[in-house]
Amino acid sequence: MAQIIFHIDINAFFASAHTIQEPALEGKPVAVCSNHRGSVITTASYPARVFGVQSAMPLAHAKRLCPDLIVVDMDFELYQDLSKKFFDIIRSYSTKLQQASIDECYVDVTEVIKTYDKPLDLASEIQQRVLKELKLPISIGVAPNKFLAKMASDMLKPMGITVLRIREVDKHLWPLPIHEMHGIGKKTVPRLIEAGITTIGDLAQQDPEKMRQFLGINAQSFVQKANGIDYSIIETESTAKSIGQSKTFTNAMTELDEIRHAIMVEVSEVERRVKRADMAGKTITFALRMENFKTAARSVTLDSYVDDKNLIFERVMSLYDEFDGQDGISFISVSLSNLVYKDEIVEQLNIFDDLENPTINDIISRLNDELKTNVFKTPRDLLKEQ
Repeated sequence: MAQIIFHIDINAFFASAHTIQEPALEGKPVAVCSNHRGSVITTASYPARVFGVQSAMPLAHAKRLCPDLIVVDMDFELYQDLSKKFFDIIRSYSTKLQQASIDECYVDVTEVIKTYDKPLDLASEIQQRVLKELKLPISIGVAPNKFLAKMASDMLKPMGITVLRIREVDKHLWPLPIHEMHGIGKKTVPRLIEAGITTIGDLAQQDPEKMRQFLGINAQSFVQKANGIDYSIIETESTAKSIGQSKTFTNAMTELDEIRHAIMVEVSEVERRVKRADMAGKTITFALRMENFKTAARSVTLDSYVDDKNLIFERVMSLYDEFDGQDGISFISVSLSNLVYKDEIVEQLNIFDDLENPTINDIISRLNDELKTNVFKTPRDLLKEQ
């Protein structure tokens, strides 16, 4: 039996979270962001999307499209609480789970699905349980690999369940426009279209070597995925060498407040995932891409292990300072590496913490006291003994 992968995505997560807190928002056009000039939409509810309101859109533009738009500020604690409960539910079905972001994951259900009479009964049960217990709408893509599962979950929202088999890619996947293919960047799409590759089906028929000029070293992987083939595995956090979060923005951010908000969203999710794995890390890496397509990455290795979002955020913002005001930001990434499990951390103890400006004699005296010996001496004392 081939593996069965679910890609599970919470629909309009931040907007849905606020609707849970304020039921009066149900069915109304809602945008999540700071309500001031220069703000950028973080998430829009589906009623707002009917008017054309989208994520990463300037708030001023969104209000022109939808004059009755309701704007709510971000609430990181609310999102983290709901996200934790969501993943706890998913893990109750399978621990072979790879978290993709605060509101989506891949999960291998190959074994557990055998206990259900009909394969889709499991997907339906998960969807209804999350809705009943958390009031969160989710979409689920069902496929034999991660790529097809991701593409399937995007095909029917909100509250969709879509099955995509390899033998069906020519019917359901190939007709899709190339910009809808997961992993194809905004900068690459115009170049592919100019080369006559306008659909995923067009890419599927290409020679991978000829695609290297557009897709680089990943050309063969993209052509394989366009044909429904994906060899990537579920990477659980217990085996992670690093834990990171990233986000691409359709419209570049220029306001510092919005950039700080966006960075904090990713940092908060890194903290949640690191704590979930009961790990901590020493190296913080921050990467960004600017509106002029300039990319950069900076990292810092700390003296001690961290898992706290405030400490990580402070360091990330110090790394960002170098680029502040240079250009709009269209992509950000935050990761924590040099990970260890918390029970493996050995902290160096300092037996001199209570001594202010200790002298050599103070240090020697303390060492001899702690070790209950008299082996530590100053050179002068040794010479006197001789």
